[in-house]
Amino acid sequence: MSLFPFIDQEDKKEAIIEENKIPVEYEIDFETGKLTGRTVKGKEAIKVWIYKALMTERYKYLIYTWDHGVELEELINKNFDRAFIESEVQRYIKEALLVNDYIKGVNNFSVTFNKKLLTCDFTVVTEFGEVDIHDKRSNL
Repeated sequence: MSLFPFIDQEDKKEAIIEENKIPVEYEIDFETGKLTGRTVKGKEAIKVWIYKALMTERYKYLIYTWDHGVELEELINKNFDRAFIESEVQRYIKEALLVNDYIKGVNNFSVTFNKKLLTCDFTVVTEFGEVDIHDKRSNL
């Protein structure tokens, strides 16, 4: 209850809670991989989070929790069957992205090989809409 009866504290609390639900990240230029100095919200912030998660190798950096990143380095320069690599890439990416509460699903995978270049296209279903991702990895 407020000391001032004309101020409705419940409306203020709900507005603050709603504002805190929208994710905010520093914008990244995906072509260069550099920060732009601006912030983005919602769907664009989820894209930035996905980019950072896919570029970070899990367990490698102490600054990140063990839930953050992918484990794709395990597949580099191994003589695994292509079908096995495709299924593991899908599994690793799903595990990396589904830890985010805003991400509801990862689907429509398309994994292709060209010599030592792996290209993976997929769709991420978020609370803010769908995000199409195009990821390239070499030496797999």
